[in-house]
Amino acid sequence: MAVLMSAHAGGEEPHRAYAESATISRYGIVATSQTLASRAGAAVLERGGNAVDAAIAANAALGVIEPMMNGVGGDLFAIVYEPKMGKLSALNASGWAPKDLSIGFLKAHGIKEKIPPQSVHAVTVPGTVAGWGALQEKFGKLTCMRRSKNRPVSGA
Repeated sequence: MAVLMSAHAGGEEPHRAYAESATISRYGIVATSQTLASRAGAAVLERGGNAVDAAIAANAALGVIEPMMNGVGGDLFAIVYEPKMGKLSALNASGWAPKDLSIGFLKAHGIKEKIPPQSVHAVTVPGTVAGWGALQEKFGKLTCMRRSKNRPVSGA
């Protein structure tokens, strides 16, 4: 299984020097922009996790190590390839509108056409944590990371 996850924050592309942050073990390879995050993903592989479990761990570690690059307060995009199934899946866990935000609400507050980018109404609910939950539920191997069926993935 191969996973590509991106927490988008814009800015310039990372340099090839980030390859120094890869962790290689007999269980697999995890590469991120930070050695500690790569190690977190590799530790999950060593405990029997799969590529999705490792990607979630590495992404969570990056949220602590590089919070300015997005973290749990941002959005998540993932592509998962399952070679045994020959199947490619994509996840768009970008932020959605808050629960009670509606066109009627916006019009009542003077927004007729387009939400101005500087408006508080342009803020979305972060999707990273919900994305981790969706990935873990569908593709994850480690049961200790799975959420309870009684709890929703998102509180929005």
